[in-house]
Amino acid sequence: MTRLILVAFSSLIFLFQSCQQKQASEDKIKSIKNAPVTKYKLASENEIADFWAGTSDSIKNANHKEWKKYAKTLDSSFHRLERNKFSVMNNWAETELKSYRNDSVALFYPFSGPDFFYANLLFPQAHKYVMVGLEPVGAAPTPALMKDTILFNYLNEVENSLYAIFNFGFFRTNAMRENFNKENMNGMLPLLYLFVKRRGYDIISVEKVRLAADGQFKSFPISAIDTSKDLRRVVKGVHFVIKQPNDSQTQELFYFSFDLSNANYAKHPEFEQFVRKQKLNATYLKAASCLMHKTYFSFIRNLILANSKIVLQDDSGIPIHFFEEDKWESKLFGSYTGVIKLFKGDEQPDLITRYKRDSAVIKPLPFGTGYKFNKGKSNLQLVIRK
Repeated sequence: MTRLILVAFSSLIFLFQSCQQKQASEDKIKSIKNAPVTKYKLASENEIADFWAGTSDSIKNANHKEWKKYAKTLDSSFHRLERNKFSVMNNWAETELKSYRNDSVALFYPFSGPDFFYANLLFPQAHKYVMVGLEPVGAAPTPALMKDTILFNYLNEVENSLYAIFNFGFFRTNAMRENFNKENMNGMLPLLYLFVKRRGYDIISVEKVRLAADGQFKSFPISAIDTSKDLRRVVKGVHFVIKQPNDSQTQELFYFSFDLSNANYAKHPEFEQFVRKQKLNATYLKAASCLMHKTYFSFIRNLILANSKIVLQDDSGIPIHFFEEDKWESKLFGSYTGVIKLFKGDEQPDLITRYKRDSAVIKPLPFGTGYKFNKGKSNLQLVIRK
């Protein structure tokens, strides 16, 4: 009898413990579901970025006549492009890039300049963007510390630097060399701020970075002036952590000032190590000056071919014959009949042949892009590793 009572008592204890564990599990699930969205402290650079983006002036004076004129000009340009181009590009990308517009994508954008806007427009959910250009990072001065005469000149310089991207859809190398090496406007940072904010992001953090020998990056305050003796021999850049206001997930943006020609590339194995560590599975190439058509840009070309699962490019990127048809599937868009006069000699006869051969299945491109930036004249190739 006693034994039966002990067995029954043990069963009751087991049942009670099971109920407790079940309740605890349910409570834990409930607490996770009801947990608040992570709140991030915004970087102080948000206010500076808003000022240069023309989206808000909480620094200098909201009634500042010159800034209001500047902001109105930017608003007008972005609204015009949204109406005539950006919405069309987004609709196209939602269909043609649907499988690659998610947070598993890490995007490599060499020869980009500060063009975060187009990269983010086409791949808005990429968890990481790595951009590379020749132009230095420079500084974004604090408006409140600038004399009015200097500020007016700076606002004009920012506007002038945007002319090509607003009218052609890309930055011109020679113009950038002139625009971003002035005493006032000495680098990409103001435009990176501008494009990040104009795409609706908040800045969680922004730091200068340098690459170590093993490909890891070391961070420095954005306001720091680096006086290291080896400054000219290191790969330098900037690193953003950004977030859309209603999204709990952050995204990363790197921009490096780096010459991608073989001669310089070979001196900096840390750059390739860094890129490989980022697991960049998608590459975007636009208005890339046909540089990877040349033997002296073969290293960066080989890096892209070895690490990309997809490449989205115009004809100025990697020549189509490097994408062997037994290893890559190519989807062609728009039309290709040759290059503009500036790049005479860089025509791709085999690409012309493919456009003719596959003309029955090639879809039109409903927007202009690349050097032939008028609608109906442009081309894109989406190349997918098999």
